[in-house]
Amino acid sequence: MTTAADKQSPIRTKPMPAMSKRYDGRELEYLKEALSRNNLFYTQPDGLVSRMLQRAKEVFGSKYALSASSGSAALHAAVGAAGVEVGAEVITSPITDMGSLIGILYQNAIPVFADVDDRTYNLTAQSIEAAITPRTQAVIAVHLAGAPCPIDEIAQLCKAKNIKLIEDCAQSFGCRYQSRHVGGFGDLGCFSFNEYKHLSTGDGGIVVTNDQKLYGRAHNYADKCYDRLNQGDRLTMLCPNYRMTELQGAVGLAQFDRLEGIVKTRNTLGNWLNEQLSTIPGILPPKIVDGGQSSYWFYMIRVDEQKLGIDRDEFVRRLNLEGIAAGAGYIERPIYQEPVFANRNFFGGGVWPAEKLSGREYDYRKVSCPNAEKVLRTSIRLSLHEGFTKDDAGDYVKAIRKVAATPSPAGRVMG
Repeated sequence: MTTAADKQSPIRTKPMPAMSKRYDGRELEYLKEALSRNNLFYTQPDGLVSRMLQRAKEVFGSKYALSASSGSAALHAAVGAAGVEVGAEVITSPITDMGSLIGILYQNAIPVFADVDDRTYNLTAQSIEAAITPRTQAVIAVHLAGAPCPIDEIAQLCKAKNIKLIEDCAQSFGCRYQSRHVGGFGDLGCFSFNEYKHLSTGDGGIVVTNDQKLYGRAHNYADKCYDRLNQGDRLTMLCPNYRMTELQGAVGLAQFDRLEGIVKTRNTLGNWLNEQLSTIPGILPPKIVDGGQSSYWFYMIRVDEQKLGIDRDEFVRRLNLEGIAAGAGYIERPIYQEPVFANRNFFGGGVWPAEKLSGREYDYRKVSCPNAEKVLRTSIRLSLHEGFTKDDAGDYVKAIRKVAATPSPAGRVMG
């Protein structure tokens, strides 16, 4: 239905800004160095991967760091290093990418979903505790969109319950909690260098830890258990090949120089948007936990459909008409509602060995995380990155304010 507002001049008539140039002479300099060595294998003591990992340890304040071929690979290596047993349960968020789940499933463990806070979109210690059973051996806490979980509370809970804590920081380079980088609160922290993350090597990942034993296990796990650290632990467990090359290490080393500026810009713009949008009735900006600093991988608001009188999809349609490239939610639905979980079609032949060996049936069609479902049903995703100016972010505010104040067309009023 066309409304009077649809016929008005849009707030923005030019595209939103593209991301700033991601690669320049620094990457090229290091790439040339890597190629000049005539050896792109990652184990060179003074190589590009080694230097990139040293930089990561300095930035994150971690004793140990290892590289991986992707963020998903980093998480799989962490699950393997944590020693999660076949048929054991691993608690994680229902609002996440499959990268958080692949390692659990390939280790033949059982993903268990705890609900999220409906304003931070992240797990809480309370929701995790409610999901713990005697079979729980690990928690993967996802710092969604650059916003930190209340990770100190979660870490305290896991320690008290003797449960390994893995932090999924794939979307959270530069995210801090109580002035510390996320990734160092749990037993292992995992980061992603995917092309669309804060820092990029095209694809790649890092695992950080302060535990020497876990470091050794994760290092072996990411490299076919070939014992590159000379621990005397060669080929003692089944491990994949998740090695990073010197080419990725070269790009990653240069990328770390950009982290501070990227995070500063995103944090300034995101916090400003929170302040501006919090004054608009019916608009719920993301909440950052006390002591937290978000690095805003993307920016996601929720709408109060009853208060606004229109549903989320109509709100998105109107924002699009205002020249704002808004999207409905982050993922379409909680991950447990996807066919691979609903049908438990994880392996060929429709047999899930983890379920058989655990002696329990896990029917994900019966899982319900009400807050997660509400968040995804009422959320609107907006791009936000270092290519934005305050004027660009200001157009978001103008458009959202305009749409929120526009009378609802007949038939779109919420009952």
